[in-house]
Amino acid sequence: MRRMRFLIAILVLWLFLFYNVERLSKPIDITDVAYTFVPLVAAFSVLVPRLHKVPLWALLVVSTVVFLALKTWVKSGVWGMSLPLTVMEVCAIAVTIALAHGVGNGVNEFENAVAHITIGQVDRLPEPFSTGQAEMYRELKRARHYQRPLALMAIGIEEESIQVALDRMVREAQQAMMERYVLSDVARALCEELEDYNIIARKNNHFLVLLPEVTSEELADLTDRLHEAVSGQVGVALQIGTASFPKDAVTFDSLVEKAMGEVNGKLTPESALQHRWLATERHTL
Repeated sequence: MRRMRFLIAILVLWLFLFYNVERLSKPIDITDVAYTFVPLVAAFSVLVPRLHKVPLWALLVVSTVVFLALKTWVKSGVWGMSLPLTVMEVCAIAVTIALAHGVGNGVNEFENAVAHITIGQVDRLPEPFSTGQAEMYRELKRARHYQRPLALMAIGIEEESIQVALDRMVREAQQAMMERYVLSDVARALCEELEDYNIIARKNNHFLVLLPEVTSEELADLTDRLHEAVSGQVGVALQIGTASFPKDAVTFDSLVEKAMGEVNGKLTPESALQHRWLATERHTL
């Protein structure tokens, strides 16, 4: 936003200077064609979204050709004694297009960021934790009943890496909008990498992923794959904590506590050992 405001301010000051240049230097006599053409190209560069995808050099070339053609058509001097004035007018048009093109790109980036945040691009959204908790608990009961393996991951995002991943416009937006922007991309990447029968729920700024039929030995390969996939697609680094049933814990709350503890760095080696001991005792009982 700061950059766009700066470009708008520079564009306004430049147009003010252009329309008052004759007062500053009496020998300069800008033609009516230039006076009309400069604001038109500025307006088109900002208002027409398709022009934002056109390279800047192409806009400059086309605008220069059109301007020279208009000057020739109205029989305004182009060559000879009028050549220095024509060069100055072409340079003025180039500066105007460059500034207006930057403003247009900034507006386009802002619109895309707002659309991404408010609408999102995730086909398979993680459920809120309050909703997904019941399904996760049922899966844990099934694993306990049939003595099948099960794992739980708690996934967070390193705050420092968010700044690297976001584009220029979103970086300067509010922190809440920035986090929501990145979380939506991470959610999409997780949904693409995980199987349909894996349960994903969002808890505040974390994701809880329940992985039926995944043993503790398979967790390492899966976490490495998620690290690589999210880093490649979104550009952020994940913090992943894991807990396995029945190796680490036998209750749902204990699984969540251990996984979240690893993500937040609150699980000490002694706490991890206690989790392991409690899980063994409960499993024995």
